[in-house]
Amino acid sequence: MISQEIEHNIVLLGWVIALLLGILMLAMKSPSGPAHTYYERGKNTCAMALILFGVEILFQWILRITATHNPILSVSCYLLTFCAATLLFATGFCTIMSPGVMTDKQKRMNVIVLIVYCILLLVNYLLPHWNWQVTGLIVCSSLLLIITCIAIVKCIVVYKRAIHNLRTYYSDLVENIMRWMPGVGAGILLFHVSAPFVCFCPRWVSIYQVSLGIIMFIYTFICITNFSHHYSTVANAANDEQESAVDGQMNSLSESLKKVLQDKEQRWCERGGYRTPGLTIDQAARDMNTNRSYLSRYLNEVRHMTFYTWIAQMRIQEAQTLLSTDHDASIEQIAMRVGFTTASTFSSTFKKVVGMTPYQWRISRQNG
Repeated sequence: MISQEIEHNIVLLGWVIALLLGILMLAMKSPSGPAHTYYERGKNTCAMALILFGVEILFQWILRITATHNPILSVSCYLLTFCAATLLFATGFCTIMSPGVMTDKQKRMNVIVLIVYCILLLVNYLLPHWNWQVTGLIVCSSLLLIITCIAIVKCIVVYKRAIHNLRTYYSDLVENIMRWMPGVGAGILLFHVSAPFVCFCPRWVSIYQVSLGIIMFIYTFICITNFSHHYSTVANAANDEQESAVDGQMNSLSESLKKVLQDKEQRWCERGGYRTPGLTIDQAARDMNTNRSYLSRYLNEVRHMTFYTWIAQMRIQEAQTLLSTDHDASIEQIAMRVGFTTASTFSSTFKKVVGMTPYQWRISRQNG
């Protein structure tokens, strides 16, 4: 009886939290400006997914307290909810990460997939034999797993493209802005995989699963709402991608212009312009008395690297000098002196470029 009461209470808590967070997310106003139009759409789509979770958990709670718990009905509702939530979360995330990536055709396809899945579950529920229904749920669970994997792959592709665009535009390790997505994706996937089996498991499994869901709901809400403060960065990167595509159709830079830009680059580097924290390609172009288009094309054609890689390499080279000569300076101090905003960003970037952490590199130099 105690476990049953705990289960009822935690399921009710999960319903309330998911529903309230979804409503709050819908009610929250995004920063003003046309750049946040896509963020508003994506945020509202994710909010609808949270509300859907809340409604589904409420339905399960009603079934439990009314003693009309039917495992087939419960699992069917789980599967339908998670199918709809998967499509909503994927649509919302892709809309936020890459404005315009979700076309009307793709949205219609999502609706068709959801309708077909709903029909399959309804037909399965109306089957006369228990064994047939269980077999049908196994098939529907496999289909849900396939749909989930396709959605996750789509999100990963969009995520990587957004990261690449931001690395072209910003010098800092921009995964810090969007690092929440892998956590949200892992939580949703775990929730998806466990959902079909919970109704056939002991009560403590249901308590554990809903508890994880509550954590996932809160984490998703915090991350998506906080992301609004950085969305203008993503929007600028998306615009930069479009401009780069146009630039790609232009003729290559002339040899004389490459020489001019190379001289500007050398003078700018000698002044230590790359040390500016949070440096963007716009700022660097202004400091070099050129424009973003020319600088971007110069880096692509001459340096064969993104703006992020270009800045990171110069910072890491100076950091190596400081690590080997200034033994009293801490890793954090060196990170700030060369332009990194955090020591963790410096360490991760240093390891990607050099192959070891700054501390390991310093020790190896001292021992060598």
